[in-house]
Amino acid sequence: MLRVVHESVREVSERGALPVLVFDLDSTLFSTCPRNLKILEDFVAARGEEHPLLKEIWPTLTEEDMGWNVHESLQERGVEDEELLGDLRKFWAARFFTDEFCEIDTPVPGAPEFVSACHDAGAFIYYLTGRHVNGMEKGTVNGLVSNGFPLFTGKAACQLKPDFYANDKEFKTAALDAVRSLDGEVVATFENEPGNANLFMRAFPEAKHFLLDTVHSPEAEVPDPSLIVLDDFTSFQTD
Repeated sequence: MLRVVHESVREVSERGALPVLVFDLDSTLFSTCPRNLKILEDFVAARGEEHPLLKEIWPTLTEEDMGWNVHESLQERGVEDEELLGDLRKFWAARFFTDEFCEIDTPVPGAPEFVSACHDAGAFIYYLTGRHVNGMEKGTVNGLVSNGFPLFTGKAACQLKPDFYANDKEFKTAALDAVRSLDGEVVATFENEPGNANLFMRAFPEAKHFLLDTVHSPEAEVPDPSLIVLDDFTSFQTD
Protein backbone atom coordinates (compact mmCIF):
# COMPACT_ATOMS: atom_id res chain seq x y z
CA MET A 1 0.00 0.00 0.00
CA LEU A 2 2.90 2.40 0.55
CA ARG A 3 3.90 1.81 -3.04
CA VAL A 4 0.36 2.75 -4.10
CA VAL A 5 0.62 5.99 -2.11
CA HIS A 6 3.88 6.87 -3.82
CA GLU A 7 2.38 6.14 -7.25
CA SER A 8 -0.71 8.22 -6.43
CA VAL A 9 1.48 11.15 -5.42
CA ARG A 10 3.25 10.96 -8.75
CA GLU A 11 -0.02 10.72 -10.70
CA VAL A 12 -1.61 13.69 -8.93
CA SER A 13 1.52 15.77 -9.42
CA GLU A 14 1.79 14.90 -13.11
CA ARG A 15 -1.73 16.19 -13.80
CA GLY A 16 -0.89 19.52 -12.22
CA ALA A 17 -2.54 19.17 -8.81
CA LEU A 18 -0.84 19.29 -5.41
CA PRO A 19 -0.69 15.91 -3.64
CA VAL A 20 -0.72 16.28 0.15
CA LEU A 21 0.42 13.77 2.76
CA VAL A 22 -0.35 14.32 6.45
CA PHE A 23 1.93 12.79 9.09
CA ASP A 24 1.80 12.74 12.86
CA LEU A 25 5.23 12.59 14.52
CA ASP A 26 5.32 10.79 17.89
CA SER A 27 4.90 7.03 17.48
CA THR A 28 4.17 7.58 13.77
CA LEU A 29 7.37 8.88 12.16
CA PHE A 30 9.40 8.79 15.37
CA SER A 31 9.69 6.24 18.15
CA THR A 32 9.43 7.81 21.59
CA CYS A 33 10.86 4.68 23.23
CA PRO A 34 14.42 6.04 23.40
CA ARG A 35 13.08 9.22 25.01
CA ASN A 36 11.18 7.30 27.65
CA LEU A 37 14.10 4.98 28.34
CA LYS A 38 16.47 7.91 28.82
CA ILE A 39 14.06 9.57 31.26
CA LEU A 40 13.80 6.34 33.21
CA GLU A 41 17.58 5.98 33.19
CA ASP A 42 17.94 9.47 34.65
CA PHE A 43 15.33 8.72 37.29
CA VAL A 44 17.10 5.54 38.35
CA ALA A 45 20.38 7.47 38.56
CA ALA A 46 18.70 10.06 40.78
CA ARG A 47 16.69 7.72 43.03
CA GLY A 48 18.31 4.33 42.73
CA GLU A 49 20.26 4.55 45.98
CA GLU A 50 17.01 5.11 47.88
CA HIS A 51 15.26 2.24 46.09
CA PRO A 52 17.52 -0.76 45.46
CA LEU A 53 14.78 -2.50 43.46
CA LEU A 54 15.09 0.24 40.82
CA LYS A 55 18.80 -0.49 40.38
CA GLU A 56 18.04 -4.20 40.16
CA ILE A 57 15.35 -3.72 37.50
CA TRP A 58 17.13 -1.14 35.37
CA PRO A 59 19.56 -3.51 33.55
CA THR A 60 16.63 -5.66 32.38
CA LEU A 61 14.84 -2.81 30.59
CA THR A 62 15.12 -2.06 26.86
CA GLU A 63 13.42 0.28 24.42
CA GLU A 64 10.99 -2.52 23.57
CA ASP A 65 9.72 -2.39 27.18
CA MET A 66 8.67 1.23 26.84
CA GLY A 67 4.95 1.77 26.33
CA TRP A 68 2.56 4.69 26.68
CA ASN A 69 4.09 5.65 30.03
CA VAL A 70 7.28 4.83 31.89
CA HIS A 71 5.90 3.50 35.15
CA GLU A 72 4.07 0.47 33.72
CA SER A 73 7.31 -1.36 33.00
CA LEU A 74 8.34 -0.89 36.64
CA GLN A 75 4.98 -2.05 37.95
CA GLU A 76 5.21 -5.15 35.79
CA ARG A 77 8.51 -5.93 37.52
CA GLY A 78 7.21 -5.56 41.04
CA VAL A 79 7.51 -1.86 41.90
CA GLU A 80 4.42 -1.06 43.98
CA ASP A 81 5.51 2.02 45.92
CA GLU A 82 2.85 4.57 44.93
CA GLU A 83 4.87 7.50 46.23
CA LEU A 84 7.83 6.44 44.12
CA LEU A 85 5.66 5.91 41.05
CA GLY A 86 4.07 9.32 41.60
CA ASP A 87 7.51 10.91 41.75
CA LEU A 88 8.42 9.13 38.52
CA ARG A 89 5.32 10.51 36.77
CA LYS A 90 6.30 14.06 37.79
CA PHE A 91 9.92 13.45 36.76
CA TRP A 92 8.75 12.15 33.39
CA ALA A 93 6.30 15.00 32.75
CA ALA A 94 8.99 17.60 33.42
CA ARG A 95 11.22 16.09 30.70
CA PHE A 96 9.16 14.30 28.07
CA PHE A 97 7.67 17.49 26.60
CA THR A 98 10.96 19.32 26.05
CA ASP A 99 13.29 20.13 23.15
CA GLU A 100 16.17 18.29 24.76
CA PHE A 101 14.40 14.99 25.20
CA CYS A 102 12.35 14.88 21.99
CA GLU A 103 15.62 15.05 20.04
CA ILE A 104 16.44 11.61 21.50
CA ASP A 105 13.66 10.02 19.43
CA THR A 106 14.67 7.80 16.52
CA PRO A 107 12.82 7.40 13.21
CA VAL A 108 10.38 4.57 12.78
CA PRO A 109 12.15 2.17 10.38
CA GLY A 110 11.80 3.26 6.76
CA ALA A 111 10.05 6.53 7.61
CA PRO A 112 12.65 9.05 6.33
CA GLU A 113 13.07 7.12 3.09
CA PHE A 114 9.33 6.91 2.43
CA VAL A 115 8.58 10.54 3.27
CA SER A 116 11.52 11.77 1.19
CA ALA A 117 10.55 9.63 -1.79
CA CYS A 118 6.99 10.97 -1.73
CA HIS A 119 8.27 14.53 -1.36
CA ASP A 120 10.61 14.05 -4.33
CA ALA A 121 7.67 12.68 -6.35
CA GLY A 122 5.79 15.96 -5.79
CA ALA A 123 4.00 15.62 -2.45
CA PHE A 124 3.50 18.46 -0.01
CA ILE A 125 4.46 17.02 3.38
CA TYR A 126 2.31 18.27 6.25
CA TYR A 127 3.59 17.29 9.69
CA LEU A 128 0.70 17.67 12.14
CA THR A 129 1.85 16.95 15.66
CA GLY A 130 0.59 17.18 19.22
CA ARG A 131 3.96 18.58 20.28
CA HIS A 132 3.66 22.20 21.41
CA VAL A 133 5.36 25.52 20.65
CA ASN A 134 7.45 27.28 23.28
CA GLY A 135 8.95 24.04 24.45
CA MET A 136 9.31 21.48 21.67
CA GLU A 137 9.67 23.36 18.38
CA LYS A 138 13.48 23.49 18.36
CA GLY A 139 13.84 19.81 19.17
CA THR A 140 11.20 18.92 16.58
CA VAL A 141 12.91 20.86 13.79
CA ASN A 142 16.32 19.47 14.71
CA GLY A 143 14.95 15.94 14.86
CA LEU A 144 13.28 16.17 11.46
CA VAL A 145 16.27 17.71 9.70
CA SER A 146 18.98 15.58 11.32
CA ASN A 147 17.11 12.39 10.48
CA GLY A 148 16.64 13.24 6.82
CA PHE A 149 12.99 14.29 6.73
CA PRO A 150 12.18 17.08 4.23
CA LEU A 151 11.31 20.37 5.90
CA PHE A 152 12.86 23.61 4.56
CA THR A 153 12.00 22.90 0.95
CA GLY A 154 8.93 25.04 0.19
CA LYS A 155 6.85 21.86 0.01
CA ALA A 156 6.72 20.91 3.67
CA ALA A 157 5.18 22.40 6.81
CA CYS A 158 5.12 21.47 10.46
CA GLN A 159 2.21 22.53 12.66
CA LEU A 160 2.52 22.18 16.44
CA LYS A 161 -0.08 22.83 19.14
CA PRO A 162 -0.24 26.49 20.18
CA ASP A 163 0.41 25.57 23.80
CA PHE A 164 0.97 22.56 26.03
CA TYR A 165 -2.58 22.48 27.38
CA ALA A 166 -4.41 22.43 24.04
CA ASN A 167 -6.41 19.24 23.55
CA ASP A 168 -4.75 17.10 20.88
CA LYS A 169 -7.96 15.97 19.17
CA GLU A 170 -9.46 19.48 19.15
CA PHE A 171 -6.21 20.91 17.82
CA LYS A 172 -6.04 18.42 14.96
CA THR A 173 -9.71 18.97 14.14
CA ALA A 174 -9.09 22.72 13.80
CA ALA A 175 -5.90 22.07 11.80
CA LEU A 176 -7.91 20.36 9.06
CA ASP A 177 -8.75 23.84 7.73
CA ALA A 178 -5.03 24.56 7.32
CA VAL A 179 -4.61 21.33 5.37
CA ARG A 180 -7.58 22.22 3.15
CA SER A 181 -6.14 25.71 2.57
CA LEU A 182 -3.32 24.14 0.57
CA ASP A 183 -5.94 23.58 -2.14
CA GLY A 184 -4.45 20.22 -2.94
CA GLU A 185 -5.55 16.59 -2.89
CA VAL A 186 -4.96 14.71 0.35
CA VAL A 187 -3.57 11.39 -0.87
CA ALA A 188 -2.90 9.75 2.51
CA THR A 189 -2.66 10.38 6.25
CA PHE A 190 -0.58 8.59 8.88
CA GLU A 191 -1.35 8.45 12.62
CA ASN A 192 -0.78 6.26 15.65
CA GLU A 193 -3.85 7.43 17.59
CA PRO A 194 -7.02 5.68 16.36
CA GLY A 195 -9.19 8.68 17.22
CA ASN A 196 -7.14 11.01 15.05
CA ALA A 197 -6.96 8.45 12.25
CA ASN A 198 -10.75 8.15 12.38
CA LEU A 199 -10.98 11.95 12.24
CA PHE A 200 -8.82 12.13 9.11
CA MET A 201 -10.85 9.38 7.46
CA ARG A 202 -14.06 11.35 7.95
CA ALA A 203 -12.45 14.59 6.77
CA PHE A 204 -10.81 13.19 3.63
CA PRO A 205 -12.85 10.15 2.56
CA GLU A 206 -11.12 9.83 -0.82
CA ALA A 207 -7.66 9.44 0.73
CA LYS A 208 -5.94 6.39 2.14
CA HIS A 209 -5.57 6.41 5.91
CA PHE A 210 -2.87 4.52 7.81
CA LEU A 211 -2.75 3.60 11.48
CA LEU A 212 0.71 2.89 12.89
CA ASP A 213 0.54 -0.08 15.24
CA THR A 214 3.08 1.33 17.68
CA VAL A 215 2.01 3.07 20.91
CA HIS A 216 -1.25 4.87 21.62
CA SER A 217 -3.12 6.29 24.59
CA PRO A 218 -4.73 3.74 26.93
CA GLU A 219 -8.25 5.07 26.35
CA ALA A 220 -8.05 5.27 22.58
CA GLU A 221 -11.09 5.12 20.32
CA VAL A 222 -11.89 1.93 18.48
CA PRO A 223 -10.18 2.23 15.08
CA ASP A 224 -12.32 2.23 11.96
CA PRO A 225 -11.89 -1.19 10.30
CA SER A 226 -11.13 0.58 7.01
CA LEU A 227 -7.87 1.99 8.37
CA ILE A 228 -4.73 0.43 6.90
CA VAL A 229 -2.52 -0.84 9.73
CA LEU A 230 1.27 -0.54 9.48
CA ASP A 231 4.05 -1.66 11.81
CA ASP A 232 6.58 0.66 10.12
CA PHE A 233 7.53 1.91 6.64
CA THR A 234 9.97 -0.80 5.62
CA SER A 235 7.59 -2.33 3.08
CA PHE A 236 8.17 0.62 0.77
CA GLN A 237 10.71 0.08 -2.00
CA THR A 238 11.77 2.62 -4.62
CA ASP A 239 12.58 1.74 -8.21
